[in-house]
Amino acid sequence: MKLIIKVFYTVYAWIVNITLWSIGYLFSMVATIGVKDKEGKYNSLERIFTQISFRLLGINFDVEGIENIPANEPVIFVSNHQSLIDIKLSIAAIPRNFSFISKDILFKIPILGKYMKTSGHIGIRRSNERNAYGTLHEVIKKLDSGKSIIFFPEGTRSENGELGKFKRGISMIILKSGRKVIPTAIIGSRGYLPKSSILSNPDHRDIRFRFGKPLEFPKVEKEDRELSKDVVAKVRSEVSNLLYN
Repeated sequence: MKLIIKVFYTVYAWIVNITLWSIGYLFSMVATIGVKDKEGKYNSLERIFTQISFRLLGINFDVEGIENIPANEPVIFVSNHQSLIDIKLSIAAIPRNFSFISKDILFKIPILGKYMKTSGHIGIRRSNERNAYGTLHEVIKKLDSGKSIIFFPEGTRSENGELGKFKRGISMIILKSGRKVIPTAIIGSRGYLPKSSILSNPDHRDIRFRFGKPLEFPKVEKEDRELSKDVVAKVRSEVSNLLYN
């Protein structure tokens, strides 16, 4: 019986998300006719329609530490990663516009790809070092233009819910940009949609977001391997504290 409920709920969730995303996309296109910079409008409307979709799905948000997010400057959110819906959850929970980095193959999907590009999100081909280096500069350019960024430095979703190792690339963004880092913990998304399943679980619809106090690191131009290790260790420690304490 529980399996049947999961199947029906998952189908309902896909219908809700696709329908509201499509409506939001149409609203965004109409609202930005004649507008040169479309990113902000797209991001704001996406947040509204994502919040509506989660209300219809019965997902409950408990957000802690909003006061830790500086109001008038771009920041780097660094979060754990447990579920396919973590980005959508972040869009709904974070009260500002931001870009995220995703596999470049998604940008090749006709309608979705155009939407993601217009929204200012960034594609990366992880196996290509030259592409990754270009992505680094694109991210820093976004931050310098006043837009925040979110990273999931584990690189993949956790199978067991435990916090994995952070990839060192995140330290290059932090140190070269000189921006504040907001440690972020998403709690409960794995129970709702684990990596090992394609079915959503309506018994686990309570999601918690926890934002830690801003971390500051020196801005450096040249790569410092030891400093990079310290940055990764510090950020991971703060995310871990939010996740488990």
